[in-house]
Amino acid sequence: METITEIKVDDIKLLSDTQVKQIAVLAAHRVNVLIKGQELTKEDYARMMQCFGVNPKRDVWFEDKDHHEVMYVTNKLMCGDNGDKPGVFSRGELNWHQNGTLTLDPEDCVVLYCEEPTKDPCNTHFTNGVAAYNSLPQDVKDKIENTELILTADTRSFHKLKNPHFVKRSMKPRILDNERVWTEVPMEEIAELWKIQDRTRSAGSAIEREMMEKVEKYSEPGARWNMIYKRLVHRHRLTGIKGLYFPFSNVVGFHDIPEDEWKDLFNFLKDHFLKTSAEVEWEHGDIVLFDNTQGLHKRSVFPKDENGNDQARELWRGAFWYHDIE
Repeated sequence: METITEIKVDDIKLLSDTQVKQIAVLAAHRVNVLIKGQELTKEDYARMMQCFGVNPKRDVWFEDKDHHEVMYVTNKLMCGDNGDKPGVFSRGELNWHQNGTLTLDPEDCVVLYCEEPTKDPCNTHFTNGVAAYNSLPQDVKDKIENTELILTADTRSFHKLKNPHFVKRSMKPRILDNERVWTEVPMEEIAELWKIQDRTRSAGSAIEREMMEKVEKYSEPGARWNMIYKRLVHRHRLTGIKGLYFPFSNVVGFHDIPEDEWKDLFNFLKDHFLKTSAEVEWEHGDIVLFDNTQGLHKRSVFPKDENGNDQARELWRGAFWYHDIE
């Protein structure tokens, strides 16, 4: 299975709402979808996102004031109340991650549109959890079939949060990976992102109920450390296709596997998972949809200009839940 599926669309603006929605369905089946050569205004982008699925308003600094479907991933100073802040994840290198790992009910799919690429390449890399699962040895599939990942963050601010979907554990969290998602991100920006950890597609959704059941099942009385439990082998709610859900930069362990086996299993899965990675070298007009339940992505370091400053880049980001899927 290819990591990224490229499809030919002459002009997405000329497609019907039903035709646009089918691109989102394709992303659910293929994980990562690339469309090149589009020319979108913010109004066009907002309409596309509305066709794709349910788009919540988040009230964050990197959200467009007139079209909340547009969120800015940019190092340009164009966000905030005074237009003097960069977008989200605007510094350094952004390591392997996915949207809302520790969130109650993160959006199903994320979309990036390249409005302004850097002069020199600044690529985004994508993994494919379906390809990774399908190519696993059968004995490993059998071993991890019903495993829950134990996930957390190692910042003190995260463990001070009181969100009701966090599992409280007494085991001090030690993330198994040496890499971290965020580098050079100010704490005030991290704090802003922590504020939207309780977002959900609807009150009492199936995923919210599942998450709260895990709180009841796995929490320990009087414990202090915040954890999240999510299935490692994920069956997609729209397609029924199995894939690996493996945000390895947040993994503490595997709940039903002996602790002395965690590190070896982790190293094997990380190495195997990253073998599915491929990259997109951004050009103006590129659109990438990537299913948030079945893969990770990361950004290369910004190249420098002739003065030693980061070259400017502007991506428009959207995140949606598939229609009528709990």
